[in-house]
Amino acid sequence: MRKQNGLSLVTMLLGAIVLGLALLLVIQLIPVYTEYFSVKSVLKQLANEQAGAPPAEIRESFVKRASIQDISSVKPDDLDITQDANGTSISVTYQAKVHLVANVSLLFDFSAQAQHGAPAQ
Repeated sequence: MRKQNGLSLVTMLLGAIVLGLALLLVIQLIPVYTEYFSVKSVLKQLANEQAGAPPAEIRESFVKRASIQDISSVKPDDLDITQDANGTSISVTYQAKVHLVANVSLLFDFSAQAQHGAPAQ
């Protein structure tokens, strides 16, 4: 009698379930990381274009850019703006929560920073 080779129907179904769950997780994580990269991009733009501007003006500019980039996890008051002899530094630390199923969620801690050197004298 020959030994059978290959996958059984149950093994294929279990593999499909695992693959489906992994795909579901990836699909739910894409918006969180897309927003994070948008936050980094906006901070970099602000640091370069608004260097030396008052913090209130930088926050106002952030609000406008955040609405265009669809950033909802970071508010203007969350920005840490430091201006000194070394230039302008803007940083933010925030959390993003992704609901998976029932009472299961993932919590991500993000931190982004951008800096622009002091203007040439």
